[in-house]
Amino acid sequence: MAGTARRVNSRADKYKTYSTYEDGSAVRELEVYPEERERRKKRVRRHQASGQVQKNRQRARNLSPGYLVFLSAVCAATLFLCVHYLQLKSAYTEQMENVAALESELSQLKADNDAYYNQVQTSVNLNEIKEKALSELGMHYADESQIRYYSAKDNSYMRQYQDVPGAK
Repeated sequence: MAGTARRVNSRADKYKTYSTYEDGSAVRELEVYPEERERRKKRVRRHQASGQVQKNRQRARNLSPGYLVFLSAVCAATLFLCVHYLQLKSAYTEQMENVAALESELSQLKADNDAYYNQVQTSVNLNEIKEKALSELGMHYADESQIRYYSAKDNSYMRQYQDVPGAK
């Protein structure tokens, strides 16, 4: 019965494979289902990955002591720089909080000062002071003869260390 399909009970039945046709004395290869094909590919990939892992392990075993010392020094320096950076950042944050607190205090003091100044300004009546000075204290406005003019060389203030000459 050459050319007829015949089912062969074998290990291939377990993996859901089709049996092959017998054509003379030669038997063709079995056709494998897609699931089996994927399973075989995964097995091949695992072996390839393990080969790469083996190469990496071999490289890691071949590190020289000098290179290990260098890597250790670089890691220690990096760790030191990171810790130092964090300390500086912490100090900067603390200073910024301190500046913010001082600015808040300054604005509060300015507000208090403005409130006191306004309170003093509203409590003082200049017309009342003028009337008391003129009537009760006997004060009067200065005459032109009492006024002395000085020219200062600088635009600063002047201090009087002695009596003005010619003043009575």
